[in-house]
Parts: sequence; C-alpha cells; structure tokens
Amino acid sequence: MALVEMKLDATDKAAATRKSAVSRAKAKQKPAESMEDAWQRVMATKLSDADRAKLLRVKAALEAGKIGRHADKLAKRFSKAEAQALYRDLVEIERVSTLKQMVANTPDNYVMVRDFESLWNMIAVLEQEPIIAVDTETTGLDVYSDVIVGMSFTAPTADIHYYVPTDHVEKTSISTATALAGLESILANENIGKVLHNAKYDIHMFRRHGVDMRGLAWDTQEAMQLLNENEPSMALKNLATKYLNEPSDTFSELFGKDAKFAEVPLDVAMVYAAKDTHITWKLYEFQRKHFAKMPSIERYMREVEVPLIYAIVDMERNGFVIDLEFAKTYGSEMKLRLDALEAELVEELNGINLNSPAQLKPALEALIGRKLESTDAKKVLKPLAKDYPTIAKLLEYKGDMKLYSTYISRLPELIHAKTGRLHAQFRPNGTVTGRFSSGGNGVNLQNQPKSARKLFNAPKGHVIMGGDWSQQEVRALAYFTQEPTLLEAYATGRDIYASMASEVYNKPYEECGDGTFERKAMKVGVLSCMYGTGPATLAQQLGITRPEADAFIEDFFKRLPMVQAWIDGNKRYAARHGFVWMDGEQRKRRLPDAKKRVRGYDRDKSRAERQATNAIIQGSSAIQTKVTLIALHDLCKRKGWQLWATVHDEVLLVVPEDITDAEVSEFERVMLESYPFGDVQNKTDIEIGRCWGEMKSRKEWFA
Repeated sequence: MALVEMKLDATDKAAATRKSAVSRAKAKQKPAESMEDAWQRVMATKLSDADRAKLLRVKAALEAGKIGRHADKLAKRFSKAEAQALYRDLVEIERVSTLKQMVANTPDNYVMVRDFESLWNMIAVLEQEPIIAVDTETTGLDVYSDVIVGMSFTAPTADIHYYVPTDHVEKTSISTATALAGLESILANENIGKVLHNAKYDIHMFRRHGVDMRGLAWDTQEAMQLLNENEPSMALKNLATKYLNEPSDTFSELFGKDAKFAEVPLDVAMVYAAKDTHITWKLYEFQRKHFAKMPSIERYMREVEVPLIYAIVDMERNGFVIDLEFAKTYGSEMKLRLDALEAELVEELNGINLNSPAQLKPALEALIGRKLESTDAKKVLKPLAKDYPTIAKLLEYKGDMKLYSTYISRLPELIHAKTGRLHAQFRPNGTVTGRFSSGGNGVNLQNQPKSARKLFNAPKGHVIMGGDWSQQEVRALAYFTQEPTLLEAYATGRDIYASMASEVYNKPYEECGDGTFERKAMKVGVLSCMYGTGPATLAQQLGITRPEADAFIEDFFKRLPMVQAWIDGNKRYAARHGFVWMDGEQRKRRLPDAKKRVRGYDRDKSRAERQATNAIIQGSSAIQTKVTLIALHDLCKRKGWQLWATVHDEVLLVVPEDITDAEVSEFERVMLESYPFGDVQNKTDIEIGRCWGEMKSRKEWFA
C-alpha cells in the first residue's frame, strides 16, 4: 500500500473511532438546549463575514454527519469556541479527502520520473519542444541555502507533465545533482524557451546548484502585472482559480503550514508539482490571447520585463558588504547619544514614557499651552520645532532612534550566514506604476538614510559607481507636454529648479543652486503641482500660508500653461477610458474609479484622476530605468563589472578600483543614451566611492 494511502486510512480509522465514542456519549446525555437553539445563539454573536461562513460550513457538516462533537464536550454547552475547533476538524477531514481524490484522479499524462530510463525518456521529449514550462520544489524560500528536492516540466506539444523527485524522504534512484547533469542540456539551451511563474526564484535555485537556466521566454507572474496591476493576488493558485476555472489548493491548504515538500508522499507530490507547470502553461496561453489585443504591451513584456529578470538575479546574488566594525562603533556612539537625549527629554516632559502617545500628547500640549491634533512628526510636530527646542530635540530623538533600531543595529544581523553578505530582493513591479521596490530579509534599500549608507562598502579591490537620472520626472514632463519653458531649460543645460527659483524668489540663478533653500523649495513645489497636491498640503510642505500656497500653484501653471493643459487632458482621458498609457503605449495604469459617473465631488474619482498624471510620469520613468538597467547588465558582462543596486532614480555598480575615466564614460553613455525621452536630453550625475555613504563626484575622484 502506498505511504499516502496508509496515512489516509489511519486518519479515517481515527475519525470513525471518535464518531463511535460520540454516539455512545450522546445516548447517555440529554442536552438542556437543542442544537438548533445553540446554533442560533452562536450565530447571534459578533462574527466577521469570514467567521460566519466558516461556522455555517461546520453546521452543515454536523447535520450531514461528516463530523461530530468531541465526546468530552457533549455534557457542556455548545459554544463558538467549540464550533471553531470543529472547523479545524472539518478542514483536516477535507484536506485528507482532497489528497485521496488527487491521487485517485491523477491524469494519465502526469508522469513521475524516478529512474534513469524515465529521465532520459523525458529529456528526449523535452529536446523536441520549442518551449516548455518549468518549476522547482525546494526545502524553503532561501535561495542561498535551501535546495531543490524536485523539478516539474510541461512538454506542451507532447501534452505530458513530468515531476522529477530528487531529494524526497521517500527516495528514488535519481539525485538532484544527477538530474541536473542530464537536464542542463535543456535548461541552459537558449533555443528552448522556458515559461515560469516567478522565474526569478527558480533561476536563483538553479544557480544555487550550479546550473544557469537560459532561454526565459515568459514569466506569468510579471505578465499578470501588465494585464492587471490591480490584481489582489499574483499567486499562481489564485490566478488559476480565478481565470482558468481550475480550483487549486495552496501548499499550506493541502499539506499544512509547516509541512516540508520533501516529506510529502511521492504519489501526492507528483500530482501537485506536475499540475503547477500544467496550470503555468495554461495561464501563459490565457495571457497570450489577451496580449494579442495589446501588441505594444506584449512587445514590452518580451523585450524589457523578461530580460530584466536576469539582471535582477545577478544584482541580488552580488549582495552587499557590510562594515561590521564601523557598525559596532557607530552603533555604540549612537546608543550613548540616544540614552542622553532620552534622559533630557524625560526630565523636560515630567518623567513620561516617550514611546507612549497617550502620555506624550498631553505632555506636549502642556508644553505649548494648546491642544494638538496628534503627535504626528511630519504634519504636527515639525512646524512647531523652530519655536520649541524640546520638540526639536524630540524629533531628533525619534529620527535617530529609527535610524539606530531599523538600520545601524539591525543590518549586521541580516548578513547571510552562507554568503557573508547582505541580500535584498528587488521587485521589478513593486508598485502599480511599474517602479522597483526592494525588501526581503528586512532590507529596504529605497529608504536607507545617508547615515545608514555608511555601512555599505565595496568589496576589496573595488569601488561603488553610481549614476542617477537628473530630474527624471520633470524631463519626462517636458517630453510629454512639450512646454517651451521646460524644453528650453533642458536644451541649454540649465537646472529647472534653480531657474524657476531664480524667477520666483527674484535672486540670481547662481544663488539658487544645489543645497539652497530656494532650490529645495522649488523642487517640492514643482513636483507637488505636477502631481496635484492641494494648497493645504503644499503650504505645510513649504512652511508657507495657505494663501501663499494658492498663489504658488496659480503662478506655476501661468508660467507653464501646456503643463496645465496636459494634466487636464490626462484627467479627461482617464475619466473616459478608465486607464492611461505610459510612454509608447508600453503599459497601462488602470484607474477604474476615474470612470465613475457621479454628480458633484467624489473622493475616489478625484483621487483616480490625480493619479493619471502621476502614473504616466512614474511609469514612463520606470520604463527608462528598466531599459537602461538591461543595457548596464550587458555592459557589466562585457567589462567584468557587477550590478549592485537600483534605488529610486539611481543605478549603482561595483567596478575595479583602478577604473579609468574613459571607462566611466562608457557607463555614462549607457545612462544617457539607452532611453531618451524624445529630444529631451538625459543628464546623469556620477559618483564613485569605496563606501555608499561617502561617495565623491567623478571630478573629485579623478583629481
């Protein structure tokens, strides 16, 4: 008897024994309350919709005899807690039943490869396929230490779906190393296309075992981001259930939250794993039908999003060298300063707990002699800091405490034991506009403050080289609006923020450069006006009055009338179509609320209309970043350099410390020429350094 059958039979026998005990106990008990009355009482309690649905399932299962009350509960009053416990029983019974059905209903074209003969037969079939679906089963999600325990493949032309178990508890004659040695001719073959869901993970896992999977043709996870960025879940099982009418249980639903796939009986594992590539292929076919109606987006998917994945894998695997000695010294100094600041603040605020909003708010109100809306640092406390030294000190304490607890003391703990480096995860569609986000392992590079960047060093013999897109969003604005003032500024090489600040503040252009208050204020104002920020928020951001903010916005659009016309056009387009296009119709941002038909003001509709312009600018800037990142990846492969990170509008590389100025010019050309916004010239500011937090300008480095 198969191992799974033995386990399932044992579960069935246990359930039968319990039901018998329940029946005997029922004969002796005469409940004072009928079960119908008990259910009415339980269902009348406060329940979420999800809990109500669960309890209704329990009630139906009890009435159908699928489950029974536990013998030790029969003498007690039926309760919500007991019903919830019975729900867990029901889930387990249904799970066992589902596993039985999976094995009993295994499709004839699902094949388990457990010996050398079937392995070679599978390889012979896959070699004849122009494109296949691929997936890995592993011991966990850590791509640097977990290992592959099995692989699945779909051969679409032959209509066969394989699972190759290699490192299960239930052994076969094929090890992971042996299987990969035979399969490398398939996996490394550029001419055999590969379709995967979340390809980045599987490419990582193959690299973990020394195999470089080439020929990626499609990633159904990233493709779904282009088909519907508002999709609540990009998980394969959820998408299959929703779009393919293929009800698919998740791993935890089938095997339990803490289950190990290597321990799953092979007959069950084969059905589960083979189905993964089967539905991945079906999802690919579903997506292709929809992309056929949007050829410009499909071209973008194939030419940008797919090759980008290889660049991201390399970037993640390179990782970051963290200066542990500096972290220790700097952290100790920070802790002493924080302790001193805390002691001063506690004394000045009459012994309160600084981390208790309930204590902090009344203490601050007593300090300033009036009521506060909240203790929000940015909105409420920052405007008061210039008049109240204690509040200024409190903001310093809060900022430094976040820096210490989130970065300085935390980052060294996140260094991977196996690689000795810190690794982030870069999500190419981490936002709905297609911008990158980074995270994983607790490392969010997008908000690393400058002080924390001092912990990041280049490897020995190397330096970090970074370049940004100067005023990326405003250059995109100039391109889309063709506003003469913006076009002229960029054509003559003038800084648009400094130029506008010079006019608004009536100061010479030279006195409004980098670092000046005027330029900083103008940058905030320009971006706020672009993205539809209201006068109240702008007043708060710039530290000016509401009437002054109204005047600023009015003056901005008087100076740039084509910007106003373009923004209004975006709102009308979104309201008519429910979406806006990004540059070259390469991707959409869907804004269904913009299409709502309402009378008067509607908050959701208004927000969606404002998002239209933001989406076009941000999404098109994201395309520029991604296209350039692919070109830089190619440059790195030619030069022996490494992609290091992408953060906001900046890309960073690791290069040899003896890099020449001529080689820096190669990097500069890629940054400037890979994706221009029409005739608006790109500009990049290049910095080089041994430490990310202490970079020098190109001129300073080669001085």
